[in-house]
Amino acid sequence: MADSVVCRDKRGRFSKTLQETSEPAVAENIEIDHNYGVGHLCIAGATGCAVCCPGIDKLLGSTKINTSTSWHSGRRLVEWGTLLDHLKFCSRCYNGPLILSHETIKGEMKCGLGGYLYIQCTSCQELNRVPYGSTHKENPSSKGMPSFCVNTKLGAGQFNFCNNSETNIKSLKSSLFKDSHDRFFRRSTEVNNVLTTLNLPSISHKNLKVMERRAGDMIEDFANMSMERRGREAFAAEMRDSNLVEDYILNQGLIAILFTGHEELSENTCSYPEMIDVIAVSQSETRDANLVIDSGEFVIPNSNTQTNTDGNSVEILDRNPFGMTVCADHGWQKRGFDSLTGHTFLMTKRKYGNKVCKTVVKHRTCATCKWWRRNRPGRKPKPHRCVWNHRGSARLMESQAGLEAVREMMEQGTPIKTIEGDGDNTLMARIRSELGVNIKKKLDKNHSVKNIVKKLYDLQKNQKDLKLTNHVVKHLSKTIKYIFAKNQGQPEALQRNLAAFIPHQFGDHSKCEARFCGYKRKPGVKYLHRSLPYKAPLKNPALCEKLVSLFEPIVGNATVYSDLGSSQACEAAHRAATLRAPKHLHYGESESLDYRLKATAACINEGRSYLSEVNDS
Repeated sequence: MADSVVCRDKRGRFSKTLQETSEPAVAENIEIDHNYGVGHLCIAGATGCAVCCPGIDKLLGSTKINTSTSWHSGRRLVEWGTLLDHLKFCSRCYNGPLILSHETIKGEMKCGLGGYLYIQCTSCQELNRVPYGSTHKENPSSKGMPSFCVNTKLGAGQFNFCNNSETNIKSLKSSLFKDSHDRFFRRSTEVNNVLTTLNLPSISHKNLKVMERRAGDMIEDFANMSMERRGREAFAAEMRDSNLVEDYILNQGLIAILFTGHEELSENTCSYPEMIDVIAVSQSETRDANLVIDSGEFVIPNSNTQTNTDGNSVEILDRNPFGMTVCADHGWQKRGFDSLTGHTFLMTKRKYGNKVCKTVVKHRTCATCKWWRRNRPGRKPKPHRCVWNHRGSARLMESQAGLEAVREMMEQGTPIKTIEGDGDNTLMARIRSELGVNIKKKLDKNHSVKNIVKKLYDLQKNQKDLKLTNHVVKHLSKTIKYIFAKNQGQPEALQRNLAAFIPHQFGDHSKCEARFCGYKRKPGVKYLHRSLPYKAPLKNPALCEKLVSLFEPIVGNATVYSDLGSSQACEAAHRAATLRAPKHLHYGESESLDYRLKATAACINEGRSYLSEVNDS
């Protein structure tokens, strides 16, 4: 019926086209009368619906975006420059600026300490995602959302967090049986306590671990570059100073030899025939080949001493300058002989800044590998950075880490000539056998004195009948420090003073020298031992015999003790490392310990400002 009506004209005839009428069509199903404003009345509240706010369904369906009014509360870290730059215009219609108000903000997505605001454009109703913090990407061409700079800096700040809080013995014992996940959860709780106090959004421990790894990789790369640069600078400076000293000593020795018996010739003249040839010898030729000057009377080989025709001996320095001097020391993260981790620091001499030139970390376990063996036996662990690089005892770590550090220094073109450290000779033996390099070892003066004092206390503990009091031990340790300090570079004088050291305490001054003994300097004045009990010499002959036998090997090794070094720079580095990786917390089952030790090296080399340089890079 409807079709027949529509397809006929006014006369009732069938027609293919309908005649247009001027009468307007009547709208049917009018829901709201007199809706003159927008043509749509939203009843969804402040958030809006899909009609008045296109794209709001995606926000409502996301679990990461907060579309309720609860985002109004709390405090945020906002970078005004970044926020205002993204409010300049809409991403769709390019009208602007975007209005920042309660009505236009439809939601927030928090990303750690940073985040995004979803702001609606008042012109085209488009939702714009506006960050209120600066972002970065490790690889600009990679897909995915960028990382907020403030989160990366928070991860870097965890390596400079000095944990000096005291814990009781019970909590320390219980912490030894917890895995690294629980320990990191405790560290994340400390960070969230600070954030909660500032009324900032808290961060889950999983996200904190991601921030730590992202920042740790950057700090590790920066620390490696810093250590290599400092090592090359120290090597170049030491080689330059060594060449200057050796050239001066060699020239003085040659002049003394050539002008012996020709006193009428001044050293400022070149009238001696062969002197011109000596001056023309290049530095490279004298370093790499034996220097032989044939003048009919003198032949000078490459040796430490040379005797001229008159029988006078002139010292010439052996030219082997290729190598630098470093101090080395190994530390463990746990007191005892079963530590799961250890690290070695190689540092330059004090003259060249006491900078870290190499750091090696050893791990005996890996948390990820342990978890897969325990929970997924027989399956291959997922790809991860496995830190398990040591198989053996904790004591073996010291020689292996030192050997690896020396090898890496040789590979980067800064070989080592002398190592200053404690009296452990295992490292030197392994260097000679595995690397084929003969490196000189200098004992650390503090370790040497401590070993001697330890023997004195052992003698006091084991033989109480000798009546070796603490007062006497302190006096002997103070005197031995004085003897070592005043006889450096003089092995013969050190041997004489060490031989007279014990008899002097018992009133026998026959071996004493006047510059150290007041009895010899003022024979007519009564001599008092001001640091001994009752200011009188010791009188126990059994004690004298024991002390003489105790110091006998020290006197025999006077040559070694006459050239002592210092590894106190490494001890200070260990102290700085314990502030970032306390011994009562276990970081060694992941790369977290490597990050903290590399951060320590970067802080020593570049100062506290190294974080700014890492952020700039």
